[in-house]
Amino acid sequence: VHESSLSPCVHSILAAELGMEEKAYEMYNRTARLDLDNYNNDTEDGLHITSMTGSWLAIVQGFAGMRTANEELSFAPFIPSTWTDYSFKIVYRKHRLTIEINQSNVVITQTGPTLPFKLYGNEVT
Repeated sequence: VHESSLSPCVHSILAAELGMEEKAYEMYNRTARLDLDNYNNDTEDGLHITSMTGSWLAIVQGFAGMRTANEELSFAPFIPSTWTDYSFKIVYRKHRLTIEINQSNVVITQTGPTLPFKLYGNEVT
């Protein structure tokens, strides 16, 4: 099923959206470790940069559940049970946000003008 290096990250994102957290983590590990574990037996030919990007997408769009729809930013994060925390930064429409997720909290901070967004479907301003 995963002959393409791009496949596992997409499966990770979709599994996360469907609430299949273990499968999302499994597919994340596959995309993140593609070259480290030489899954395709071709690492000597160079790194799969798109798979590296897929690792970031699996975290941001998968685990953090970041979406944009109708010019609105939303998050529905979870954290893999084996992780203590993760964080990332984004710029959305000139608004800088830092997203920090741990086993008990989600903290989203902004610099510059405030951007309303949704967290688990609830409006945050």
